[in-house]
This record gives sequence, structure tokens and C-alpha cells, in this order.
Amino acid sequence: MKAKLIKINDYYYLQELSKTGIGGSQCERTLGTTNSQGELGKLSKQNCDEIFGVVDVEKLVYQSTEEVLPHHGDYRFKNVYEEYFKEGFNKAIELNKDKVFTLSNLRKAFNSLENHPNRTFTELVALLQQTEIEVEIIMKNSRTGNIVKHDSDLEWDEDGLCDRAIPKLDSQGCLILKKI
Repeated sequence: MKAKLIKINDYYYLQELSKTGIGGSQCERTLGTTNSQGELGKLSKQNCDEIFGVVDVEKLVYQSTEEVLPHHGDYRFKNVYEEYFKEGFNKAIELNKDKVFTLSNLRKAFNSLENHPNRTFTELVALLQQTEIEVEIIMKNSRTGNIVKHDSDLEWDEDGLCDRAIPKLDSQGCLILKKI
């Protein structure tokens, strides 16, 4: 099932993609959020962060430590190495905080100004900051537990009843999302 993942600061919510309803009205349901149970379930902040490319420094430190120390270091200094890694990473983020847009982003801004010359600087910055990403909710067969990609993947049983597609949940009971 496809949906739209929306980020506002550190909060995420999942919204059904627009469907034209009776009389041309738009129907959108909130399917899940990171701070409460939605219509289909709760969202994992970690899963949403990964989709938006938010860096998990702790995970990065662990991976780096596991790569470097066996070959070039002494495990007695593991804590020191981890602290210096975090300090270096955070300093790099601080030094680059003003450099948030790519050349592609600038092209998009200039093209937008050609079409909408009255846009303000604030509107341009908001346009360039990605706050919505189209995602797919991983669904499974209600009876077999097999991953379902399309309704045609559902099976009919001997009584003529069709299985239902339900969201697959992670170990914390949160929806599993995948970037499209």
C-alpha cells in the first residue's frame, strides 16, 4: 500500500495518498504517527529517520568501531575512540550547517523563480527542504503471513473466503515502511 510520509521537525505522520472522491473532493486519512497509534498503527521514529536520511550517530560510531579497531586499534581505548568519533562528527555537522543545499537544489530554486517571480526567500527555502516522501507500507497475508505486493497475491481458501492484506509490524509493533 502506497502512502505519503510527512516530516515536521522531529515528528512524522503517514497519510494516505490523495484519491478523488465523489464530487471531486480529496480524501486523505492519517494512517499512523510517531507519537500515537494511527488508523493502521504507530510509526517507528528510527524507520522514518532512515527514510529521510537522518544520521544515527550511535549506529555510525558502532559500525566504525567494529571496522577500525580489529585492524588498527586496541580495544582498551574503545570508549575514547567512540567519544572522539562523536565529537568529530558533531563538529563536521556544525561546520557544514550553512551548506545545506546542493547545486541541484539551486537549479530547482531558480526554475521556481522563473515560474513564480513573486516567491519570497522563505518560500524558496521551504520548497527546497524535503518534508514529504512517498513510501510503501509493507503488507502481509492475514492467514499465511507472506508479504503481499498486490491484491492478486491474496489467496482464496476452500470455503471461498479471501485472505486480507494487513500491515506487517516490526518487533515494537510499528508499521514497516519502505521508500519508493
